[in-house]
Amino acid sequence: MSKGTLKISILCCNYTNLSEREDLEQVLGSIEILRYPCSGYVEITDILRAFREGANGVMVAGCEKGTCHNGRGSERAEKRVLGAKKILEEIGIEKERLAMFYISRLSADEFVERAKEFYGDLLKLELKEKANDYSREKTSSRNFREYKAV
Repeated sequence: MSKGTLKISILCCNYTNLSEREDLEQVLGSIEILRYPCSGYVEITDILRAFREGANGVMVAGCEKGTCHNGRGSERAEKRVLGAKKILEEIGIEKERLAMFYISRLSADEFVERAKEFYGDLLKLELKEKANDYSREKTSSRNFREYKAV
């Protein structure tokens, strides 16, 4: 999607973590943490805006099911993530670039681990994309040479 450092936007419930950017230093990418009163307030437009503003991946983090202080906020967020994934597929962005995670309330360690896992998944997608671009480039230059020889 972009060149250089990966950018991850994390849209999360304020109760899922107390982590700050410094806690995510092991993640080599650029991290943006946007906190909401509840993950149920995350809208599809918020997710798509993060991609439009250059995120290589978006992680939505909500409380574990049954522990949301607003009742079913995490479940609402999950439905919106599924809706956003459909839109991403329609516009040609891999749906794996968006993930929903359920995290124990105020669990900084679990939050950081999930962010690191997501970063690793994004790196794999970026490498796959670069390999596909390289393969297409070799094929098109070979086709051009064959065309020129005719």
